[in-house]
Amino acid sequence: MLKRRNFLGLFLSTAVMCTFVFLPISLAENTNEQAATALIKSMGDDAIKTLSDKSLTESQKEQKFEKYLDDSFNMKLIGRFVLGNNWRTATDEQRSEFLSVFRNYMVVSYGKKIGSYSGESLKIKDAKPINDKETLVYSLIEQPNGPPVKLDWRVRKANDGKQQIVDVIVEGVSLAVTQRSEFSSVVNKPGVGVDGLIKKLQEQAKGEGS
Repeated sequence: MLKRRNFLGLFLSTAVMCTFVFLPISLAENTNEQAATALIKSMGDDAIKTLSDKSLTESQKEQKFEKYLDDSFNMKLIGRFVLGNNWRTATDEQRSEFLSVFRNYMVVSYGKKIGSYSGESLKIKDAKPINDKETLVYSLIEQPNGPPVKLDWRVRKANDGKQQIVDVIVEGVSLAVTQRSEFSSVVNKPGVGVDGLIKKLQEQAKGEGS
């Protein structure tokens, strides 16, 4: 059964809402690495402005978080990946509905954790190319009352040059892979399938699921 307070939501929401500290790193004049690092830093700077604005209600902050998710994350690519092999067999209608519901599920899952921010800071440590389109940005979340957490961002350059996050890796564990495994276990249950997964995500986004 899907869980709203899951591993993915806990760390991603913390990451997006923490204070960012940009440390000098050697980027070897690599434009992709510079752009990927700039994306992570910019997202963090904007998030802090939102969290520090006392004139905003929790609802307004959640709306801004929704914008960060849409702008900084490639939700279509992530959605295709987490649906796994079921993406190939899904109809066009199922694909479209899943992407819409998955995006809403992510917004609700993470947005409601806005109030849990307690002064965490994120330090960008390094950035290295994975291939000609993707970069891994290495960072640490430093917590006021706990040990630091390794948090790495997989950033992909689209054909139009836009850089977007396609995965977050916490202490060596890919959150996209974790979500893919969770969804697969739901889809593969007898009588569930892609339509059943979509229904469960809809229920959780509405606060009806467990």
